[in-house]
Amino acid sequence: MVKPLSQLKTAAAVLFVAPVALLAACSPNEPVATQPGTTPPIWTGSPDPSAAAMPENEQVTVEKKTIHAIIAGPDGGQLAAATIDFSEKVATVTVETTGAGKLAPGLHNLQLTSVGKCEGDFASAGDPVAPNSQLEPLQIGADGTGMLVTTSDVLKEDELLDGNKSALVIYDKSETVADQTTQATGGAAKRVACGVLTSG
Repeated sequence: MVKPLSQLKTAAAVLFVAPVALLAACSPNEPVATQPGTTPPIWTGSPDPSAAAMPENEQVTVEKKTIHAIIAGPDGGQLAAATIDFSEKVATVTVETTGAGKLAPGLHNLQLTSVGKCEGDFASAGDPVAPNSQLEPLQIGADGTGMLVTTSDVLKEDELLDGNKSALVIYDKSETVADQTTQATGGAAKRVACGVLTSG
């Protein structure tokens, strides 16, 4: 059956208008692009090569400074060794005997003094460095050995090494914690060992 000419014209008009309508629906009121497009990034599952590489488990090194003392008795024989390690916030003081039976068993008070000299009866070491001079006592066991590790947030390296420097003094065991007032004023407590603090 042959369609009338009017119907063929109507069908042709519909076929021409339909694509135009679809195009208009896809891009309503959008300006015509004048710049070339860019290719969107494609994720492949691998790390982005453009990202700066960050080290894993990065550690910040804090410089540690250490001062030492060889602690000897009146005869010059070594009784103990001491180190003071200064980190960012605290100082760690370690005192350890170097031989058995050289210090009597019991508590021995320790102090930092204002002069870096250890002569005679150790009065040459000067008065205690107040208020930072008093350390925890060193406990000597029945076998004559002992070790102390303690920390302080008030000790300063420059204060111990500048000027007349400093020494670490060990008191006799009979001068225990109860007599700290006498020791803090440089009183008559007996000093049995002494070591000058040095850097390096």
